[in-house]
Amino acid sequence: MSRIDTAMLVDLAAEANLAPSVHNTQPARWILDEDGCILLAADLSRHLGIGDPTGRDMGLSCGAALEGMVMALAARGIGVAIEDLWGDNILDWRPDYRLAARLTLARAAMPTELAGWSTKRFTWRARFLPAAPEQTERLEHWVAETADVKLASGHEDLAFIAALNDRASLSIMRDRSFRNELVAWMRFSPTHPAYAFDGLNIAALQMGRLEGALAEHVLASPLFDIADRLGLGKSLVAEAGKTITAAACLLFHRPEDESPIVSGQAFYRFWLGFTRLGFAGWPMAVLADLPSAAEAMRQRFPLPPGHRLINVLRVGPAPSTVPKYRLPAHALVLDGKPD
Repeated sequence: MSRIDTAMLVDLAAEANLAPSVHNTQPARWILDEDGCILLAADLSRHLGIGDPTGRDMGLSCGAALEGMVMALAARGIGVAIEDLWGDNILDWRPDYRLAARLTLARAAMPTELAGWSTKRFTWRARFLPAAPEQTERLEHWVAETADVKLASGHEDLAFIAALNDRASLSIMRDRSFRNELVAWMRFSPTHPAYAFDGLNIAALQMGRLEGALAEHVLASPLFDIADRLGLGKSLVAEAGKTITAAACLLFHRPEDESPIVSGQAFYRFWLGFTRLGFAGWPMAVLADLPSAAEAMRQRFPLPPGHRLINVLRVGPAPSTVPKYRLPAHALVLDGKPD
């Protein structure tokens, strides 16, 4: 059986951390145990208590990072056996961490084709370019062969999703505690100490400095509530004009009783799947997280029995790429032995 050391784990963790995470919180942490297994833990200081009260989104984020680790190991010819520990809710392993999975190094593995697209995956939060007919055809063919993805396209379906997303977004943004938590993970100025490392900065949000400063001033104060009472709330969160430019919206769904770790692994593969077709993505998680919105989506776009909506992504060609803002690799690996 192969063995790895801490220095190699740091390199592996950096590659794994290219995976998406909710609000770019990057909660996945790694450590080697006394048997040479890799342990994955969720950093609870990065849990969104208001936006993600059950911790499911944090689990999905850790699952995506786990898939990134599996791919990084496979690129080095190392296979793993995975023990999903999320359902055990192990909180006494180490203070402020939740043990999520154990990876036992196993037989040799072959690199996966999807892994080569991890550096090319990014979120595009602006208008998309028109998709060429052959691009759209490839996307439709891929969705038809992918069991956990449903495609919504055409003006009527996109308009429905765009309007529902704006209504759902306004609904949750009216909760000041939600806004405060969101703002805590937004980096509205390049002078923010975490601007280049985590959260959502103005480059990722496709904002200029003045727009960012205005957004912070409104969202982090009672001004949003005042504007909303004046009927301006919808315009402050509206994305419909951008959503409608997407080539399609992709509904990612998984079994209702599936561990978020497993769903998160599948979500990363899903995103890399359309990345290799030349599409960028932009999540609309509120359509899955807000029960009323999820039900409206299910009514219009029926899912397989026993499946739940995990996320909805707008996809389309982007005119440029957006850099990934990630924590330093050494910050992803825990020191010492678990208690």
